Order: sequence, then C-alpha cells, then structure tokens
Amino acid sequence: MASLSSAPPEVMQLAAPLLFGPLVNWCLYGALCVQIYVYSYNFPDDKRIIKFLAYFVFLLDTVQTILTAADVYYWFIEGFGDVEHLKQSHFAPIDIPLIHAIISLIIQEYFCYRIWTLNRRSSWFCIVIAVISALQSIGGFWGGIKSLVLGRYAVSKAAFYLWSIPSAVADILIAGSMLLLLTQTRGHDGRFPNYILVRVVRLVVETNTLTASVAITSFVLYVAFPNQIYYTFTAGIIGKLYSNTLLVSLNNRIYFRDHPSTDAVVDSGHVTSDQFRRSAVASLHFSDRRLSTHTGTPDGTFKLHSISHAMDLEKGKSDAVKVSISSDSR
Repeated sequence: MASLSSAPPEVMQLAAPLLFGPLVNWCLYGALCVQIYVYSYNFPDDKRIIKFLAYFVFLLDTVQTILTAADVYYWFIEGFGDVEHLKQSHFAPIDIPLIHAIISLIIQEYFCYRIWTLNRRSSWFCIVIAVISALQSIGGFWGGIKSLVLGRYAVSKAAFYLWSIPSAVADILIAGSMLLLLTQTRGHDGRFPNYILVRVVRLVVETNTLTASVAITSFVLYVAFPNQIYYTFTAGIIGKLYSNTLLVSLNNRIYFRDHPSTDAVVDSGHVTSDQFRRSAVASLHFSDRRLSTHTGTPDGTFKLHSISHAMDLEKGKSDAVKVSISSDSR
C-alpha cells in the first residue's frame, strides 16, 4: 500500500477540502446545539414565529449534518482508495448549496426585519436587501440542482457567482445599515437606550462581517482555483455560521435581562421617562425564574420585591421629570 507521502497530488487536493470542511462543520454544529439549548431554556415564552424560526433552522442544520456524515462515509470509507469516489458529489449538492441557500435566506430576511423594527423609515432599504438575498438563494438552488443531476462538482460560473456575490453583498449591507442606524439614532431615539443599540449593532456587524468574509473567501477560491474544489471548504460551513448567528442574536437578550438599564435618556434638557417603565417591565418579566431559583423565596416575597423595585424606578422617573420641568420653566 502506498504511503501518505507518496499519494498523488490530485488525491490530496480533492480530499483536503472534503475532509476539513465537514470537521469544521461538525464543530459548528456542536456550538449550535449549545445555542439552541440556551435559547429553549431561557426563552420558552417567545412568540411562536420566533420559536419556529429557531427550531426550523436547527432542524435544517441537523439534516445537513447527517447528510455531510453520509458524504464523508461515501468518500473516505466506502470509496477508500478510489479517486473516482472523491470526484463524485454524492449528497454535497443538497447539504451545501441547497440547504445553505435556504438557511442564509431565512437569517438575512430576519435581519431585514430587525432593521425595520429599529427604523421604520428604512423599509425601502430592507426590500433591497431582501431581493439581493433572494438572488443568492436562487443561485444556490441553480448550482445545487445542476450538480445533483450530473453527480459531480459541476457548478457553473454564473450559478456560483449568483450564489456567493449576493450573499456577501447582503451581509455587508446589513452590517452597514446597522452602523448607519446607530450613528443616526444614538442619543436621539427614546425608544431604545444607547446601551441596547450599541450591543445589538455591534453583534450584528460582527456576525455579518464574518459571514460576508466567508462568502468572499469562497468566491476568491473558486476564481483563483477554477479546476479545484477548494471552495467547498468555506461553502460547506457558511450555513452553520448563519445558524449560529441567528441563535446568538436571540440569546443576546439574556444580557439585557441581567443588566436592565435604569438611567434616563437626556436629550436637549428633556428626560425620556419611558425607559424607566421599560426597565421595570423587563425586570418583572425576566426575573421570575432567576429570583425564585436563587433566593428560594415564596411567590409572595418575590412579588413584593418586584413591586418595590418598580416603585423605586417610578420614584426615580418622577424626580427626573421634575428636574426636566424646572429646567424648562427657567
């Protein structure tokens, strides 16, 4: 039997992305399992559409992980020593372009919705991002179906460009719009405290920059090495990155639950008192399980503590409003 060092270069060029891609994919799936557990434990009362979104994406990625395992078995166990097995795509057209196109479409549309909720005047921009995201999903389906029919890595340039370029563009637009939103509304929008805007925008920018970078890397590998399948390494993990992005974004609300803001937002001498009310409501809504678990107090004691906390916030709100009124009268 030939040693590993004497293996033909063609074998190593084919096997490397087909092996390392699934390994990274499975690591990201482990992170996704942790994220879905954290989400299900902390947010059992989320809206049905949000829970459906989270669990549906997790289900798609579970199917994708199973299909990837079947591919690895086919390439490296069933076809051990057979180079022709490595050249056959097997289930790869389904678990890479098809499923990943669906997942990326869902997550990008979700971020469009988040942008719209933060700034209702950005509807037209959200529509542009949604259309670009739809284009990348069309490219993914086009390339996946063609490769599935032929049984080989036969993704056309047009299909791959339509898949990778709009995906990166949509992520860049999402990150850029969130940065623009922060600069426009920070300190001027009483609906959202600054610390919430900063943390939400930072998370969205970081995650979308990561997914955009991976999509651009796939495009560069496809163009720089047209006769190789190096691009399958990055293309095979981008779906898991999108899924983890969604769950991290949902679980990020744990920070707001544990760090409620009690500071007023001051703008031109006027105090925005709605934040006090939001803080009290957030404390009452999120603290039930935490306080009853850590303090072990009965329900009556917890309610008294919550009401006292809300009254303190209301007192602070009243004092702040009095300061605002006195400054206006001057």
